[in-house]
Amino acid sequence: MESIFKQKTSLLHQSKTQFQNLIFESIFKFSLLITIVSLVLIAVYIFWNGLQLFTQVSPSKFFFSINWEPTVRKDFGILPMILASFYITFASVLVSVPIGVACSVYAAELAGGTLKKIIQIAIQILAGTPSVVYGLIGIAVVVPWIQKLSQGSGYSILAAIIILSIMILPTIVSISQDAIQSVPSELKQASLALGATRFQTILKVILPVARPGIITAIVLAISRAFGEAMAVKMVTGNIQTMPDFGADKWFGLLSPVRTLTTNIIMDIEYSEGAHRQALFATGAVLFMVIMIVNYFAYLFRSRLIKGKKKK
Repeated sequence: MESIFKQKTSLLHQSKTQFQNLIFESIFKFSLLITIVSLVLIAVYIFWNGLQLFTQVSPSKFFFSINWEPTVRKDFGILPMILASFYITFASVLVSVPIGVACSVYAAELAGGTLKKIIQIAIQILAGTPSVVYGLIGIAVVVPWIQKLSQGSGYSILAAIIILSIMILPTIVSISQDAIQSVPSELKQASLALGATRFQTILKVILPVARPGIITAIVLAISRAFGEAMAVKMVTGNIQTMPDFGADKWFGLLSPVRTLTTNIIMDIEYSEGAHRQALFATGAVLFMVIMIVNYFAYLFRSRLIKGKKKK
């Protein structure tokens, strides 16, 4: 009787465990389904509304025209905004990546316990600061500094690059730090045991192993920079013109511009008809750029991981 009771208890426990596993598995699958469906619905809605524009405007005029005057002349050219968006995004990433990776290496491998906590708190504060606060700092500090330096208005691509470089720094630092800390300690100890210095170990062992995670950080930083609107709107001047790449304008850095994101938030309140469709088409361009960047980053990351497995 006692053995039968134990068997029944064991079966009940197994059934309960299986039921709990089934419940949690269903919850996770449902959450994943909501995420995928939401992404698909957003993409369909944006692209459907954006593609309506091309029944009235040719794609070549939309992508390659430099004129944006949607209310009177019905011009919907976004080429200047595309150039400005790419310029600001990749310049800010170029500035932030070396600083962010160096900071993450220091926080993960060199900083002591107290200093590491201070760095983490500072990164969390930077990450949690609203975009509008960065914009206010840009208007109060960065724009006047550029104005004195260049004798111009100060509202420029350079101002946006400086602000965005600070804004995307927490993304690069936090994710890169996690990737560096996940490197097995055995690899570090083996490198040091073979006579490598700490710097050589970081450069030749830790960073190559953590490279996929660092690439992920860079991709997320690009997405954040490309999609930022409020802070960029506050410091770029929002003038719909081609960037001036002349030497007197510091090869475009001093040009006031309008980006794809700022164009949407500037015009959406009073847009209608083809104008609204053009804004949705602009959003579709943003969506496509982010998808392409993530896709190529995924391919590159996969090749790195496969290469390591072969070795």
